[in-house]
Amino acid sequence: MTNLKTRQKRTAVKLDTSQEEVRRTCVEVESSADQIKLALIGIQDELDEISGPLKKDLWHGHPADLVHLEEEIGDLLWYVALLCEALGLRLADALRTNLEKLQKRYPDGFCSDRSQQRHEAAGMVPAGSFQAERMER
Repeated sequence: MTNLKTRQKRTAVKLDTSQEEVRRTCVEVESSADQIKLALIGIQDELDEISGPLKKDLWHGHPADLVHLEEEIGDLLWYVALLCEALGLRLADALRTNLEKLQKRYPDGFCSDRSQQRHEAAGMVPAGSFQAERMER
């Protein structure tokens, strides 16, 4: 993969500032429903822009361009911020809530056994899934 070492260090972006920029730079849409649709389609489009080069790097031997991937990940985050905006959420709060949930779930860091036990207890391993097949072996 092409690396980013040659790039100059930049100031970190605050999430609230980022969400304000989304408001400023988003095309006008007629409703929050249209804004949600735009965000979801944009997220899917950007995931394709990220996954394609990574697939080629991982399985086809084409080195991924990290500068390009950084730009595409930035685009993805722009659409995630747009989705938060459309739903009346703050991106920073969504991230904080996720980190708090993960801290409770995995206080000592991720543990595969803990994850599997949590899913099994909740009945979240459907019959016929790859996970169910491994458990039957």
